[in-house]
This record gives sequence, structure tokens and C-alpha cells, in this order.
Amino acid sequence: MAAHRKTYEDLTNKQKNYALNRVRGMSLSQSYLKAGYTQVETKYASIRGAKIEARPHVKEYIKHLRESEWVQNVLTIAEKRSMLADLARVKPNEVTEESQFASISIDAEGNRSIQGPKIADKLKAIELDAKIAGELRESDDKNQVLIQLIDDRLTIDSPRQTLLEQ
Repeated sequence: MAAHRKTYEDLTNKQKNYALNRVRGMSLSQSYLKAGYTQVETKYASIRGAKIEARPHVKEYIKHLRESEWVQNVLTIAEKRSMLADLARVKPNEVTEESQFASISIDAEGNRSIQGPKIADKLKAIELDAKIAGELRESDDKNQVLIQLIDDRLTIDSPRQTLLEQ
């Protein structure tokens, strides 16, 4: 009896999430970790992500997603980061009515005023960009990051302690 050839319909939820993350523009390691796979160092997550992506049925699903109309309407990571960078860099006194970041208000007398983004908006843009870039982790990951830091520290410190004790 012939072996069943896997198709993208046979993917696990993690594999589907991985593929969707890749199509959205995330790196191999970001896609791997965001899909819910085991927390590992970035370099190992990248290697594991590449192994997942090398599977024919995963490749097929990524191709299917890239060709789908829905994904074509989603902003890429680069587009999102570019917009956030523009928001963070715009100078409030240089905002015109045509600016994508202009906030126009009309008072009771019909006078129009144009305002640029507030500093809080700029700070939020910087924070979101850092999250997209993987520089910040969600609060749910804080314990995992702390545990990883402790494990890393223990690994680093253990050989030293052994050498000092000898």
C-alpha cells in the first residue's frame, strides 16, 4: 500500500501558525516561537523554523497563503514598521491637513485646527515597533524570559564554580 503523501490540509495548528507568520513577514525564529513551539534561543529557533519550512506540505501551505487574496490585503511586517517609524519621526509642527497623521478639529465657531500626533502616540509607535522587531516580549512571556535568563546564568556560572573549587 502506498504511503499517504501529506498535503497542507494535514498540517498541525502550530505548522499553520508558523506558515502564516512567515507569510506576514516574520523571521524564521520569530515565526517558530510565535507559533507556539518550544522556547529556545533565537539561533536554534531559526534552525528549527527552517526545518519546518523545508517540509513539502508546509512549503505548499506557505505558497497557498501567499497566493490567497486575504493575505495580499494584509500589511507586511515591513509596511507596519515603516508606518510606525513615520509616526515616531513626524514633527507635530510639520503636520498638514494632507498628512496621514493629522488630527483635524473644528470648534463651535467653525475654526479648523490641525494637530500632529501626541508624544504618547509616538511612544506607543516605538513600543509596537520594538514588539514587532522582537525586542520586547509580551507580558505573558516575562516569566519564561526570566527563567531562560536564570538558566543561561546557571549554565555560565556552573563551569566557573567548578574551576574555582578545584
